[in-house]
Amino acid sequence: MNKYFSLRIEKLNEKSFNLSGLYVLYYMRLSLREDFNYALEFSIKLSNDYKKPLVVYCPITDYYKFSNIRYYKFMIEGILNAKKLIEERGIKFIIEKTNIPPYKKILEKSKDIFCLILEKGYLKYQRKINKILGENLNTTVFEVDNDVVVPLKIVSHKQEPYARTIRPKINNKLDEFIKPITKFEPLIKSNKYDFQFSELNYKKAEDYLNILNIDKSVKPSNYFFGGENEAEKKLKVFINEKLHRYKELRSNPVFDYQSNLSPYLHFGNISPVKICLEILKNYSYEDENVKSFFNELIIWRELARNFSYYNARYNEYEGIPIWAKKTLEEHKNDKRDYIYSIEDLENAKTHDKYWNAAQLEMLKTGKMHNYMRMYWCKKIIEWTDDPKKAFDIACYLNDKYELDGRDPNGYAGISWCFGSFDRPFSERKIFGKVRYMSEEGLKRKFDIDKYVEKVNKL
Repeated sequence: MNKYFSLRIEKLNEKSFNLSGLYVLYYMRLSLREDFNYALEFSIKLSNDYKKPLVVYCPITDYYKFSNIRYYKFMIEGILNAKKLIEERGIKFIIEKTNIPPYKKILEKSKDIFCLILEKGYLKYQRKINKILGENLNTTVFEVDNDVVVPLKIVSHKQEPYARTIRPKINNKLDEFIKPITKFEPLIKSNKYDFQFSELNYKKAEDYLNILNIDKSVKPSNYFFGGENEAEKKLKVFINEKLHRYKELRSNPVFDYQSNLSPYLHFGNISPVKICLEILKNYSYEDENVKSFFNELIIWRELARNFSYYNARYNEYEGIPIWAKKTLEEHKNDKRDYIYSIEDLENAKTHDKYWNAAQLEMLKTGKMHNYMRMYWCKKIIEWTDDPKKAFDIACYLNDKYELDGRDPNGYAGISWCFGSFDRPFSERKIFGKVRYMSEEGLKRKFDIDKYVEKVNKL
């Protein structure tokens, strides 16, 4: 196993392997893929080294916040794609519905588990689950940093305040970590074994959705379908048709020159390392479009994970910088020309047709153009009578409707709109010294009415 691979792996406890355990268990929940899956390959290596069969365990449950059919359909499509590809390698892949938190089901199986492999999570509840399992499972528990290019703790042990402070720390390590993955051949073909789980073997996502008690009001997207194969199709289209003009047109909402990979990255359907390597087969590091895209894919995405990991209040108004909070509070009582309820915002019922179009794009497709996300959030600040309430509304709408919501990128993006990773600007009404965005700015930059037309046709 190469050094760059082993640097992704951390032990969460000092316990010995459970020598009477029947199998190696990989709890898959954040990286729903077969290819470029470091946690999977490490699990196979342990299985081979200790001659224990491998079980990939991917439970589903319906108790999570924002459990809606849009989110779950995409997720289950990804699970089924991963199951097919992993089973083709001779590995047992178990989907089980649990009526208790899945980590409790794993604890119940403790005596059967030789060792446990987890994916590193950056959000509070993900880290909490890994901590509980590391402390309470009676065997060795490993955590693999599986969904970044450069492992989080290799980059920094503290919150980085700006992209410019984290950029050199990441760039200095890129050559070390943008490498083809080491793949291991599983020596024990475990896919025919019975490991005494309540296994589900439905073939279609709809069959799983029918047994889940989830919100049916947020309709599935007709524009994004989950899974590793779909992610690879999106990547191919991006490389062949869009990347050559990415720097020029990525911020223009009238055109579709974004990669559209964020839902797939959120659900772990594709690795950012694989994306980098596929791009570098066709382009050089020095290409301005590649530099621009890697700045988003690597620098800003991994800054968001650093933010979520080292800032305990990453998804709260209280987590923004002191200067930003101070200036927003000083202008909290400034007169607003418009104040909208959460219902008005959710249903795109404001006076601003550009904001409404952004909200409708999210409602209809499950993804909003990245530039419009900034405008969208800035206006929520302007149209809400309290900045803390505005922060909470932005998180609520983002997490409920965006396929890539409930993610470090979303929380970092919202926090940026409130002053994080940014500098003070000239003072103005409502925003104080926090950066402002205007309708006039949209009109100056883009033929923004064409964006409205495009959304209305969706």
